[in-house]
Amino acid sequence: MTGGTNGAPAAGTSRERYGESLFVRDTPEYRRLRLLGEVFDPLSVRTLAAVGVRPGMRCLEIGAGGGSMARWLCGQTAPTQVVATDLDVSALEPGQDENLLPIVHDVTRDSFPTESFDLIHARFVLNHLPERDEVLKRITQWLRPGGVLMVESFSWFPVDSSPNAGYRKALLRWSDLVRDTIGTDSRWARNYPSALGCHGLRDLDAHTVTQHIRGGSDLADFWRLTVDMSREQLLGRGYLSTKEYEDFTSLMQDVDFWDLAPALTQAWGRK
Repeated sequence: MTGGTNGAPAAGTSRERYGESLFVRDTPEYRRLRLLGEVFDPLSVRTLAAVGVRPGMRCLEIGAGGGSMARWLCGQTAPTQVVATDLDVSALEPGQDENLLPIVHDVTRDSFPTESFDLIHARFVLNHLPERDEVLKRITQWLRPGGVLMVESFSWFPVDSSPNAGYRKALLRWSDLVRDTIGTDSRWARNYPSALGCHGLRDLDAHTVTQHIRGGSDLADFWRLTVDMSREQLLGRGYLSTKEYEDFTSLMQDVDFWDLAPALTQAWGRK
């Protein structure tokens, strides 16, 4: 395994799994997940609504996180059951939505019967999995004929071209850290939607949303919390200096700071 780019230290010989030391479910992570929903749900909802979500569809939400998208699907497809999976479903306690079924499920190991779902949605999941292509192949088998799979991940190109050296370095080094630690590929979404077509899906389409990020906004706070959750690893393993980390945190709170955030790439296809 190679080390991080731009002088980042070499990684160890083995990777840990998602949630072991990064993305651990604690109070700051629940706050980050809430912000993630507030910032990105409107974009996901807009695209899913255009693709077509209707009552009676059986849906699977993979990597449900805080549960906001799963609950939206419950409202759109009721009374049909929405299955919401994650490694930790503590934020998905049933009760608010009678047709919500939370399941502890590891998409890299656990399965569902073939042709189980009319719609499968996975946001910010596959890019974090080293075995993403194998998992994608398995997911498509869970779709019923005519069913739709929609996947969403970040595209990193706005960060690569940022003129702000501190902002660019902090996010690139964070990307290096999660790559070296759990196998995240922050640029895999550039393969959309061809990655779906390789597994037999048709009627492919995709689009990418590039958002402006302003210090002090919800989007800036989301990225501040995202980098902050890795503070110990970023500083302890030499990806960032204390000053570089603090400068990034200050930028994310500075209302005079503007730049482009990592883009959201969405792709979908039909079985």
